[in-house]
Amino acid sequence: MRTSLNNIKLTDDYMNGLLPTGDALVFEARLILNPALQEEVLLHKQTLALVKQYGREALRKDIEDIHQQLFSHPQHRSFKDSILRFFKH
Repeated sequence: MRTSLNNIKLTDDYMNGLLPTGDALVFEARLILNPALQEEVLLHKQTLALVKQYGREALRKDIEDIHQQLFSHPQHRSFKDSILRFFKH
């Protein structure tokens, strides 16, 4: 299990440009020679893209929740009016 965790860290560091030049070259050579590693890197890229998308969706939901609270609750009426006046000019 430790080996697979090391491989994940190595792949992540490679993809983020954190490996020293020599280590990056060795990793690229391993990619050429090892189709299974190529598949791991592809899956890692897809996983990172999904995590990034999930983060965007979660942030979008949080922003929408804040918007709803600020513009629908009576106690925030003065803030809402201030914002709307700002955009009317």
